[in-house]
Amino acid sequence: MSCQEEVLRRAEDASERGVSELLSLPDLALYEICAALSCPFDLLSLGCTCRRLHEVSSSRSLWLSLSLKWCSQLWHWLDFIPSEEEPKAWLLQLLHNDGNLKCQPDVDETWERVEDPRFACQAAMLRRAYTDMDIRVSPLVLHRRWLYDMALYRRRKPKVRFCDPELSLSDLCVSALASLGRASEGDLRRRKQPHINPRYYIKRIDVSRHGWTDHLFPSGPRGSICPMLTCPSIDGYSEETSGVYGLVACVSRVLVAHLKPSCLEGKMSLSALARTVRRACAALERRFAGELPRVRERWRSHPVAHAIVSMAEHGWPDLSAWQEDLDGLGLSWREVMAACIKLLARYRWLDAVVDETRRAWRGALMPQVLGVVGRDCVARLNLTDCDVIGGDNQRQEMASAAFVSASGALGAKSGRFLKYCLDIEVKGDCIY
Repeated sequence: MSCQEEVLRRAEDASERGVSELLSLPDLALYEICAALSCPFDLLSLGCTCRRLHEVSSSRSLWLSLSLKWCSQLWHWLDFIPSEEEPKAWLLQLLHNDGNLKCQPDVDETWERVEDPRFACQAAMLRRAYTDMDIRVSPLVLHRRWLYDMALYRRRKPKVRFCDPELSLSDLCVSALASLGRASEGDLRRRKQPHINPRYYIKRIDVSRHGWTDHLFPSGPRGSICPMLTCPSIDGYSEETSGVYGLVACVSRVLVAHLKPSCLEGKMSLSALARTVRRACAALERRFAGELPRVRERWRSHPVAHAIVSMAEHGWPDLSAWQEDLDGLGLSWREVMAACIKLLARYRWLDAVVDETRRAWRGALMPQVLGVVGRDCVARLNLTDCDVIGGDNQRQEMASAAFVSASGALGAKSGRFLKYCLDIEVKGDCIY
C-alpha cells in the first residue's frame, strides 16, 4: 500500500469513528448540535449522513428557527415569499442558485464560474440588504441594482500574472475582462462612438500582498455602491443616509420580534409573518414620506432618528393614520416607536442599524471567497470606467471590478440604468 493510500485509509477510518461517536449521542444532544448550525446547507449536509441524522435534522422547529435567523432583519425586503407551509420546504423554496458563466482572458487560460449554491444564496441575501439603495435613485436613473451580480471564478491553467509590477495585458485578455464586466454593453457613449477600445475600460487599481480583504474589500461602516468596489465614506455615521429606510429597518425588527412567538407556537406561518411585516412597513413608508420635509426642516442633523424619539414621546409627527395597519397586531404606533428608541440606544446611529445586516452577510460570504481567491497577493482590476468607482465616464451603467489571485477571482457588478437622452450631459444629479 502506498503512502497516499494509507493516508486516505486513515482519514476514512477517522471519519467513520467520528460519525459513530456522533450517533452514540442521545437525540436531544443531536438536536442541540443541529440547532447550533446557522446555514441551511450545513443542516442539509448533516441530514444526508444517515437516516437517524436525517430524522433529527428535519425537525420542524429546527427549520422554523433557522428560517427566522436566515431572514433576520430582511423580512421587509423579501422580494419573493414562498407558498410552502412547512418551514423546511419554505426556506428551500426561498433559496436559489445562479447559472454558470465563463471568461477566457487568454488562449490557454479559462475562468470558470463556481457553482456554489451556498455562495449564490448568501449573495442574494446581501443583495436584499441593499434594496433600499435600489429604490433611492436619482430622477435620471430608470432602474438600479446596487448589487447586480457577484460571482467566484476558478482560474484554469493560469497564465496571466495580474500581480506582476510590469503587468501587460494582451488584446484578447482586455476584451475578455471588459466582456466579463459588461463594459461595452453598459457604455451609453457607444451610440455615438461604437468602436471604443476595450483598453479604456480596464485598469488595475492596486495589488495587496497580504490582507487584501482589509485593503481591497472595505466592509464598513456604510458599505458602498457595491460591497466589493469602492471604499465607504471616511466620515462614518456623521450623516444620516438611510433616512426613511432606516426607520423601516427598525420597525421591521420590532414587528418580527413581536410576531416571532406566534410563529414559533405554530399560530402564524412564515409566509404570513413575511406578508404582515412587508405590508406594515410599506404602509409606514408611505405615511412617513409625507412628513419627511417637515422633519428635515425641524432637525438638520439626523432628522429621522430625532423624529423617532419625538414620535414616541410627543406624538409628532402624527402617524395615527398608520395605526389601522397595526390594529390586528395588538400594537400602537407610538409603542412601536418606543421600541425603535431602544434599538437606537443600542446602536447609537440609525445607519448602524441598517449596516449591521449588510456587514453580517458580507462576512458570511468571506469563507467561500477566501476558499477560491486565497488570502495573499490579490490584484483589484476595474472592469469598467464608471465614475462611481473612480473612472471618468458618467454614461457608464455598469460598475464592475474583479479581485484576482493566482488561483481564482471574485467579480462584482453594480448596475444603474440611465434614462437621459444622447445629447444631455449629466453631472451629479444635475442636467446640463
